[in-house]
Amino acid sequence: MFQERKTTPVIVLDEMHLASSAIFKELRLIFNFEMDSYNPYILIMAAQPPIRTKLNLNAHLPLRQRISIRCTLQSLKEEELDNYLATRLTFAGNGEQIFQAQSVPAIYSISGGLPRVVNSLATNCLIYACQQGERYVDEECVYQAANELKI
Repeated sequence: MFQERKTTPVIVLDEMHLASSAIFKELRLIFNFEMDSYNPYILIMAAQPPIRTKLNLNAHLPLRQRISIRCTLQSLKEEELDNYLATRLTFAGNGEQIFQAQSVPAIYSISGGLPRVVNSLATNCLIYACQQGERYVDEECVYQAANELKI
Protein backbone atom coordinates (compact mmCIF):
# COMPACT_ATOMS: atom_id res chain seq x y z
CA MET A 1 0.00 0.00 0.00
CA PHE A 2 2.78 2.39 0.90
CA GLN A 3 4.67 2.08 -2.36
CA GLU A 4 1.86 1.37 -4.81
CA ARG A 5 -0.90 3.66 -3.50
CA LYS A 6 1.19 6.13 -1.49
CA THR A 7 -1.00 5.26 1.48
CA THR A 8 0.41 4.68 4.94
CA PRO A 9 -1.37 1.74 6.57
CA VAL A 10 -2.12 1.84 10.28
CA ILE A 11 -1.72 -1.46 12.13
CA VAL A 12 -3.25 -1.75 15.60
CA LEU A 13 -2.11 -4.51 17.94
CA ASP A 14 -4.32 -4.73 21.02
CA GLU A 15 -3.67 -6.43 24.36
CA MET A 16 0.09 -6.24 23.81
CA HIS A 17 0.75 -6.62 27.52
CA LEU A 18 -0.09 -10.29 26.94
CA ALA A 19 2.42 -10.68 24.09
CA SER A 20 5.40 -12.97 24.50
CA SER A 21 9.04 -11.91 24.22
CA ALA A 22 9.15 -13.65 20.85
CA ILE A 23 6.47 -11.30 19.52
CA PHE A 24 8.43 -8.27 20.72
CA LYS A 25 11.54 -9.60 18.97
CA GLU A 26 9.58 -10.06 15.73
CA LEU A 27 8.28 -6.51 15.98
CA ARG A 28 11.82 -5.24 16.39
CA LEU A 29 12.82 -7.05 13.19
CA ILE A 30 9.83 -5.62 11.33
CA PHE A 31 10.73 -2.14 12.55
CA ASN A 32 14.27 -2.64 11.26
CA PHE A 33 13.11 -3.16 7.67
CA GLU A 34 13.99 0.09 5.87
CA MET A 35 12.61 2.12 8.79
CA ASP A 36 15.64 4.42 8.89
CA SER A 37 14.86 5.87 5.46
CA TYR A 38 11.04 6.09 5.68
CA ASN A 39 8.03 4.80 7.62
CA PRO A 40 6.04 2.37 5.45
CA TYR A 41 3.36 1.97 8.15
CA ILE A 42 2.19 3.20 11.51
CA LEU A 43 2.08 0.64 14.29
CA ILE A 44 -0.07 1.25 17.35
CA MET A 45 0.45 -1.06 20.30
CA ALA A 46 -2.42 -0.83 22.78
CA ALA A 47 -1.87 -2.41 26.17
CA GLN A 48 -2.43 -2.33 29.88
CA PRO A 49 0.29 -0.86 32.16
CA PRO A 50 2.21 -4.18 32.56
CA ILE A 51 3.63 -3.62 29.06
CA ARG A 52 6.01 -1.08 30.61
CA THR A 53 7.69 -3.83 32.63
CA LYS A 54 8.08 -6.03 29.55
CA LEU A 55 9.45 -3.24 27.38
CA ASN A 56 11.89 -2.20 30.11
CA LEU A 57 13.71 -5.52 29.84
CA ASN A 58 17.16 -5.14 28.30
CA ALA A 59 16.24 -7.67 25.63
CA HIS A 60 13.62 -5.24 24.31
CA LEU A 61 15.81 -2.12 24.33
CA PRO A 62 16.03 -1.94 20.50
CA LEU A 63 12.24 -2.08 20.19
CA ARG A 64 11.76 0.42 23.01
CA GLN A 65 14.12 2.83 21.24
CA ARG A 66 12.01 2.62 18.09
CA ILE A 67 8.79 3.65 19.84
CA SER A 68 8.44 7.31 19.01
CA ILE A 69 5.24 8.23 20.88
CA ARG A 70 3.92 6.94 24.18
CA CYS A 71 0.46 7.82 25.37
CA THR A 72 -1.20 6.79 28.61
CA LEU A 73 -4.94 6.97 29.13
CA GLN A 74 -5.62 8.28 32.61
CA SER A 75 -8.65 7.56 34.74
CA LEU A 76 -11.47 10.05 34.64
CA LYS A 77 -11.68 12.46 37.54
CA GLU A 78 -14.87 12.35 39.58
CA GLU A 79 -15.88 15.81 38.39
CA GLU A 80 -15.53 14.67 34.74
CA LEU A 81 -17.74 11.61 35.14
CA ASP A 82 -21.14 13.32 34.97
CA ASN A 83 -20.25 15.01 31.67
CA TYR A 84 -18.72 11.79 30.33
CA LEU A 85 -21.92 9.83 31.00
CA ALA A 86 -24.10 12.60 29.55
CA THR A 87 -21.96 12.77 26.41
CA ARG A 88 -22.17 9.01 25.87
CA LEU A 89 -25.95 9.14 26.27
CA THR A 90 -26.14 12.02 23.79
CA PHE A 91 -24.12 10.05 21.24
CA ALA A 92 -26.57 7.20 21.75
CA GLY A 93 -29.43 9.57 20.88
CA ASN A 94 -30.65 10.46 24.38
CA GLY A 95 -30.38 14.04 25.62
CA GLU A 96 -32.08 13.35 28.94
CA GLN A 97 -30.13 13.16 32.20
CA ILE A 98 -30.74 9.52 33.19
CA PHE A 99 -28.03 9.19 35.85
CA GLN A 100 -29.22 10.92 39.01
CA ALA A 101 -26.78 13.08 40.97
CA GLN A 102 -26.14 10.50 43.72
CA SER A 103 -25.42 7.73 41.19
CA VAL A 104 -22.34 9.47 39.74
CA PRO A 105 -20.20 9.35 42.94
CA ALA A 106 -21.26 5.71 43.38
CA ILE A 107 -20.12 4.86 39.85
CA TYR A 108 -16.84 6.66 40.47
CA SER A 109 -16.17 4.93 43.78
CA ILE A 110 -16.72 1.52 42.21
CA SER A 111 -14.93 2.13 38.90
CA GLY A 112 -12.08 4.35 40.08
CA GLY A 113 -12.78 6.39 36.95
CA LEU A 114 -11.40 3.73 34.61
CA PRO A 115 -13.31 4.29 31.34
CA ARG A 116 -13.75 0.60 30.52
CA VAL A 117 -15.17 -0.12 33.99
CA VAL A 118 -17.32 3.03 33.89
CA ASN A 119 -18.76 1.95 30.54
CA SER A 120 -19.54 -1.59 31.71
CA LEU A 121 -21.04 -0.39 34.96
CA ALA A 122 -23.10 2.35 33.31
CA THR A 123 -24.45 -0.09 30.72
CA ASN A 124 -25.42 -2.56 33.43
CA CYS A 125 -27.02 0.27 35.42
CA LEU A 126 -29.21 1.08 32.43
CA ILE A 127 -30.16 -2.57 31.98
CA TYR A 128 -30.92 -2.99 35.68
CA ALA A 129 -33.00 0.21 35.78
CA CYS A 130 -34.95 -0.95 32.73
CA GLN A 131 -35.60 -4.37 34.30
CA GLN A 132 -36.90 -2.63 37.42
CA GLY A 133 -39.16 -0.36 35.37
CA GLU A 134 -37.20 2.71 36.46
CA ARG A 135 -36.61 5.66 34.17
CA TYR A 136 -33.54 6.91 36.03
CA VAL A 137 -30.40 5.36 37.49
CA ASP A 138 -30.08 5.97 41.22
CA GLU A 139 -27.43 4.93 43.74
CA GLU A 140 -29.15 1.62 44.56
CA CYS A 141 -29.22 0.77 40.88
CA VAL A 142 -25.45 1.33 40.68
CA TYR A 143 -24.76 -1.02 43.58
CA GLN A 144 -27.06 -3.70 42.16
CA ALA A 145 -25.38 -3.43 38.73
CA ALA A 146 -21.93 -3.60 40.34
CA ASN A 147 -22.99 -6.67 42.32
CA GLU A 148 -24.20 -8.31 39.13
CA LEU A 149 -20.84 -7.55 37.46
CA LYS A 150 -19.01 -8.73 40.58
CA ILE A 151 -16.94 -5.56 40.82
